[in-house]
Amino acid sequence: MRSAVAGLGATLADLAILTGLTELASVSPRVASVPALVTGGLVMFFGQKYFAFRRAGAPRTRELVEFAAVQAGGLVVTGLLYESALRFVPSLTDHYVVVRLVVTNLVWLGYSFPLWHVVFRERAARTALAQGSQPDTQSTSDP
Repeated sequence: MRSAVAGLGATLADLAILTGLTELASVSPRVASVPALVTGGLVMFFGQKYFAFRRAGAPRTRELVEFAAVQAGGLVVTGLLYESALRFVPSLTDHYVVVRLVVTNLVWLGYSFPLWHVVFRERAARTALAQGSQPDTQSTSDP
């Protein structure tokens, strides 16, 4: 549930940039998609790290690199699905926000969320076990 709330925050940031650039700056939804996805990605990292998976401390290089790899893949998949939907069903262009919500949620559920468990949680449990202590159940609980 916490991951979904963090995702909601990232989605709102994404949609704010997307609609702001599209409606206020007359940028096409396809072009506005790039800065919107990047903004959403940054909000997503900090939301997942500190709120969803409750990983205290400064971001570790490993977390940043692994999250960036997962997020880059998610951005590519999201961008391709979004572009494909708008290109192959031109009538969807008028509903670009709805298309973005559907695509983003599909990618979050099927791609990003499962991989973030590896980035933020799995290593914490393995590290604790390797050091001979019990893993922190709060940081390994389901987000």
